[in-house]
Amino acid sequence: MPTPPLDPALAREAHDAIREHGNASAAARALGLPRQTLVGRARQYTDPAIMDSMAAVGTNMRPALTWAKTKSAEGTSYSVLLKPDPLPDETLDRIRTAFEGMDPAAPAPPPETVMADLCTVYPVMDVHYGMRAWGEQTGSDDYDTGLADSDMDHALRKVMAITPNSDTAVLLIGGDFFHADDERAETPGSKHKLDVDGRHWRTLERGIAFLATTVARLSEKHSRLIVRVLRGNHDEHSHLVLTFALAERYRESERIEIERNPRDLFMLQWGRCAIFGHHGDKAKPERLTLYLSDVCPFWSATRHRYALTGHVHHDQAKDVGPLRWESLRAFCPPDAYAASMGYGARRALQSMTFDKADGLVLRALDPIERLT
Repeated sequence: MPTPPLDPALAREAHDAIREHGNASAAARALGLPRQTLVGRARQYTDPAIMDSMAAVGTNMRPALTWAKTKSAEGTSYSVLLKPDPLPDETLDRIRTAFEGMDPAAPAPPPETVMADLCTVYPVMDVHYGMRAWGEQTGSDDYDTGLADSDMDHALRKVMAITPNSDTAVLLIGGDFFHADDERAETPGSKHKLDVDGRHWRTLERGIAFLATTVARLSEKHSRLIVRVLRGNHDEHSHLVLTFALAERYRESERIEIERNPRDLFMLQWGRCAIFGHHGDKAKPERLTLYLSDVCPFWSATRHRYALTGHVHHDQAKDVGPLRWESLRAFCPPDAYAASMGYGARRALQSMTFDKADGLVLRALDPIERLT
């Protein structure tokens, strides 16, 4: 028989005991429990305010709790449980208002003619929306939210002009759409400070509009549009806002599908093609290929397999056994930190068109060069 769920009161008791006594061992002794039992219970505790914030954006995923090593004044090492700070009530109200009050997009007519055997993927890698870069310092383009908007407008027009009217299209946001995850303006993992363009609330609002405009334009060219937003190492949490905001906006659209999937992986079968998307920060190509061959339900039914990643901001490509792996150029220019490390990768926006039988048959690319 399956193990019954833990009583939330026991999880709360274990969590509070660790915070009161400073470490799991002391808390276990105080409650008369084995340390392993206490830790297991504490890991299942989630602050109600945090669960409210997740419910506000339509997800039931549990936020991760973190254990950290620290030392007492006497130099003794022990572990403590760190929990995210609960969102204030006014922030939760703003999230609910923004999503629940969003009007659905008006249905748009499909294109008159499309090519039924073709699927076009628009992989948009490393937009870093909200980043601020000064060309005098970086040796490359200036960059902020306004410039990102105009870059996408011009680049998408040029790419779409030489892309066929395929039946199906995929807008694949390959991670790091947002430059910062929250108002602290630092990377979630390394806590590296970031140069940002304004307040995070403004960046979220404009970023949603940026993608909504892109979705509307692609839907005019293709009969069916799939949108997937992947996690990046810069926007581990804020990327969820895009997913659920777009899902609410296009909830009444029969031609636009906003894919909601908690995995850091996109998979699509198109005839004999297998198309994968991942940010590229967790596994090298060889390990990623082994993982895909194990978890992909249509691996054996396909012949042409492509994995598209970003993260490193420059082109790399190779055949890894039966899979073609490509790391694609970033949409954004380098920031001050990247420039100081000697990273000056070129930019690009592209489309990749796949035939059900023949695999990749066409690629359209714009280098995002500002000539004026």
